[in-house]
Amino acid sequence: MPSPQNSHCSASPSKDCPVDLGIRDQVAIVAAGTRGIGLSCARALAREGARVAVFGRDELSIADASREISAVGGSPCLALRGDLLDAGSVADVFAQVRDKLGPARILVANSVGPPPGVLDVATDEAWILAFEGAFLSTVRMVRAVLPQMIEAGGGSVVAVQSSSVKQPIPGMFLSNGVRPGVAGLMKSLTQEYAKMGLRFNVVCPGRIQTERFMKVESSHGGDTEARIARSAAEVPAGRLGQPDEVADAVVFLASARASYITGSVLSVDGGNVRSLY
Repeated sequence: MPSPQNSHCSASPSKDCPVDLGIRDQVAIVAAGTRGIGLSCARALAREGARVAVFGRDELSIADASREISAVGGSPCLALRGDLLDAGSVADVFAQVRDKLGPARILVANSVGPPPGVLDVATDEAWILAFEGAFLSTVRMVRAVLPQMIEAGGGSVVAVQSSSVKQPIPGMFLSNGVRPGVAGLMKSLTQEYAKMGLRFNVVCPGRIQTERFMKVESSHGGDTEARIARSAAEVPAGRLGQPDEVADAVVFLASARASYITGSVLSVDGGNVRSLY
């Protein structure tokens, strides 16, 4: 007979009483994992017992994230300096992870979000940077991690993008134009590698209360607090999402519990995207 505590856990799982997701001791890489959604994903993976490596560009944020993630997990976090806009830097980060932790089985391909902008003000340079930050960086990460996952006998890539993959966001032409390509990439990879035990999915956060979201909202000028309140009220759930809520979806898709889910595009947006697919 299960103990009362275990019985309660099975009936009402929570972060204090977790479900075994089957990722303990697996090597997980989280790109841009030093703040926002990336940091939440790294913490959630560490909480489940994964051996987590994160990378980012800011030395102070890297050090802070390393301490925070290590405190949550049972093993030290490997925190590295790396730039998603530099192909050599990305390759070097993944090589360091392989050398220090072993081959990765999980990649959270968090990418650089394009800034706001409409067609008549976005320059060619802005479009090129958006493509490199949101799309080409994902290509580079997948290219670097595939040999490791094949060596490990399987793996899961979860690309963190935006609700603009499914529904254009007003005033976000760069994001609307570039991010859907990542979903096409993940679908193509699924067709090629599913039989090898590799999975590729996309998570599309909606209005999530991150530093980036607040910065975009404040860039419009005027009463930022009132604008954010209106934005939250427009979501069917009646509120903004939290980074940890996105992380929970990412970790599930990365886990053995999602072993038959690949090529999927999952919205985490409180019901804000109106499309059926």
